[in-house]
Amino acid sequence: MKNKHDLDTYSKLAQGGTFFINESFKYIDEALRSELASIIYGKLLDKVEPTKQDLELANNLNVGNGTIETLQSKEDNPLTDDTISKMSNLWEGAISISQTKTYKFGLDYRIKSIELLGHLNNLGFFIETLTNRHLLFLNQSGEIDNFCYSRISIAKIMERLIFIFKDDLTDNKIQLNEITNLFSLRNKTVHYTPDNAIALKPRISDLIAIWRQCKKLVEKFEKVEKFNEEKFSEILNHYTDNVKTNWT
Repeated sequence: MKNKHDLDTYSKLAQGGTFFINESFKYIDEALRSELASIIYGKLLDKVEPTKQDLELANNLNVGNGTIETLQSKEDNPLTDDTISKMSNLWEGAISISQTKTYKFGLDYRIKSIELLGHLNNLGFFIETLTNRHLLFLNQSGEIDNFCYSRISIAKIMERLIFIFKDDLTDNKIQLNEITNLFSLRNKTVHYTPDNAIALKPRISDLIAIWRQCKKLVEKFEKVEKFNEEKFSEILNHYTDNVKTNWT
């Protein structure tokens, strides 16, 4: 009987890996540009002085003292239309400037922009897709039998990786601590609870450490597979170098 997983399966998994890695770093670039736009906007906003009418509206505003009262308040914005328009124009200007301006963030800078969700989700999908492809390769090359493959291929991602690299982990030839951190962060995006929404603000150095370990893991896959294709480790390295060069 013909195996249901042939060249087309490997092709689709490779296409998926390419899509996820491209999307992931598209979102990290957007996240950092959002951070920059906020910084620029804050500096522009410092130069805006409230008018007498703005102060009067603010003094007469009654929205309650609590969060829920504020959210439910039907009070208008405590600013004049002219001031709101000026602030809106400044924000649009900040976005425009951020699209071309270069900026160096410190490695300890914490990213809070919502686009971070896209980066972490897609990077996790990237690693999971290549892990799935590697398990299929190990099965079809006779390294693991069908029984083991049917069980491990549906296990949690870290269990799959521990199974693949059990010998390397024992011999301390590979580390998975940053991969664990990646999937811990991704779980916060999948389960976007109030606590996780506040806690999700990794440092740039945290992400760089994750990217570095992802590259080493993918290189391990490639060394065994020897597929004649563009190396995903090189794509990942290219993206990592771009972020470090352009933003740090």
